[in-house]
Amino acid sequence: MQEPEPSIPFDIFEFMFEKTTVAVMGVNPTGRIVLWNSAATNLFGVNLDQALGRYCYELTQGQDARGNLLCYANCSVLRMLRLNQTPNDYILHSHNTHGDKLILNVCTLAVHTDSCPLCVHFFHDVRWITDTAQSPPDIVPQEVPSVNLTARELEVLSLMAECHDSHDIANRLHISYATVRNHVQNILDKLGVHSRVEAVVVALQEGLVKREPCSDKADRTNKTPLTHR
Repeated sequence: MQEPEPSIPFDIFEFMFEKTTVAVMGVNPTGRIVLWNSAATNLFGVNLDQALGRYCYELTQGQDARGNLLCYANCSVLRMLRLNQTPNDYILHSHNTHGDKLILNVCTLAVHTDSCPLCVHFFHDVRWITDTAQSPPDIVPQEVPSVNLTARELEVLSLMAECHDSHDIANRLHISYATVRNHVQNILDKLGVHSRVEAVVVALQEGLVKREPCSDKADRTNKTPLTHR
């Protein structure tokens, strides 16, 4: 018989995340916020008292780059966690209380505390990435022998740099979602990094890709519907 997953004392869990500079939001199985650290307050402009008890989707109002709703009641992330599946990192477009647009890389963790099961979101602000390079009209992948990425991996990396998630990339390149995941993992291995954000940073620093800022790309994508095979 499989042993039950050990629980973590909630107060220790809460204290631990208060010490990080990464914005952290924990929600219970109904989607209500039960964990909110000071970094999340700084990012969204919402203090602890205002956040606790609210539905996560009401606070984040998250969308993808094309304006499609990602955050809603009983979202796909919560459903995956109930099925013991781990969601991949994804890009979330939101805004703070000042009306500033936020572009967030979201990592998700499922944990069991002595209070309740938690779905914990880690928000990494990646707006600064859009300011690190010029924005030419087209993606121009460049072959770099020292890294030895394939032409297809460079295409995938270029789209990652434009803040497209794996489903977007699959649609654009007319390949399966599983194939995109394999390409992403190969890219991470070859660049010696552990996340999509790190891969994009290395790609921009090394000149592996050139790309447009996410917000500009989103506007153009809204005007041009994707063609599904």
